[in-house]
Amino acid sequence: MDFSHLAFEFQWEQCFSLIDKWKNAMIDRILHIHQEKSTEIEMYKEQAEKSRLLKQTNLILNMNEYFQHPCILSNEINSFKTRLNQLKQNIVHRPLPLNIEIDSTSLKNSILIHPIFDQYTFKQRKLLIEHQINTQSIHLIATSNDQIILVNNQSKIFCFDKTIGFITEINLLDYTDEYLNDICWSSAYKNFLFLCEYSLWSLETLHLKKLAQISNKKHFVSNLTSYRNQIFLVYNQGEFIERWNVRPAWKLEKRWIKQHKNDMFISISSNHQHLLFYTTKSIQICTNELIIQYTIDLTNQEHIYSNFIFLSQYRIWLTIDKHTQTLNYFHIHRRTIETFDQIDIRAISAMGDDLALITKDKRRLQIVSLA
Repeated sequence: MDFSHLAFEFQWEQCFSLIDKWKNAMIDRILHIHQEKSTEIEMYKEQAEKSRLLKQTNLILNMNEYFQHPCILSNEINSFKTRLNQLKQNIVHRPLPLNIEIDSTSLKNSILIHPIFDQYTFKQRKLLIEHQINTQSIHLIATSNDQIILVNNQSKIFCFDKTIGFITEINLLDYTDEYLNDICWSSAYKNFLFLCEYSLWSLETLHLKKLAQISNKKHFVSNLTSYRNQIFLVYNQGEFIERWNVRPAWKLEKRWIKQHKNDMFISISSNHQHLLFYTTKSIQICTNELIIQYTIDLTNQEHIYSNFIFLSQYRIWLTIDKHTQTLNYFHIHRRTIETFDQIDIRAISAMGDDLALITKDKRRLQIVSLA
């Protein structure tokens, strides 16, 4: 028998099921906001009623006299009208603070609900702590949940603790004459990794330790990122890419050869699910097998982006436009880059649910919370 028509119908039933789940989630949210505002209006009504009865007892006025009394008119009725107007404005202009995603690739977790992220969200950030920086230039930044590493244009490494502040300064020239191209935090290795042109280093008790000579003079390593139990290395702006296992031992797993010779790799980043490749022509979101999930076309843009970080609670990527020094972001399922007006950040990195920011004047390191 031919069961193909059953499979066809089943797929459509799944689609209807997904949109029904979305509808129920939105109805529940609207009912919650309705109940919240109804309770708030009822509270104001009770306050006004109590005040009205009290004034009636003290002044012994009938209803017509009560509403003509100048004291009550100004202090109570107008106040209540103001509160009511504020409530109405709040209800009309208040967006639902949720984004609803339908993920067609996963039926078990098909409905994803997360807070909306916009310019207002970032402007409402809470400053947790601020530290002075003893350098004018910031070339690289990397963070763990508790530590911050800054590198200036002279390859001097500045180590900060989230709470304490500045810890120490390390001069890369004391260890190697290679140029420091990239740094990242490896949660699997539980350490910072420093990528020079031909070698890989780590930070051990406030000193640099050489982990491996990973290239030769013919090929230099330009970028790295840490992804779960792996690290990815980019050679010669994307001539080829390698995937290494970090645990239980450093081991080369796979190598990819570049196919598009006219597309130069600029940087690589990662989150807990995907890799991000930033090239001269596009932003590519890929799996750890370098299978492209989606692409943002940058062919007709003149912007240069840096410091790509992922905010899991909002499901967005943040980045900095190096030309305008403004903060930008894009949603993982949208192909447009949004810009924050008048928010100047020189560098940014994630520290768990918090952010490390280098401010406009380049002399302040801020730890902020968006919660």
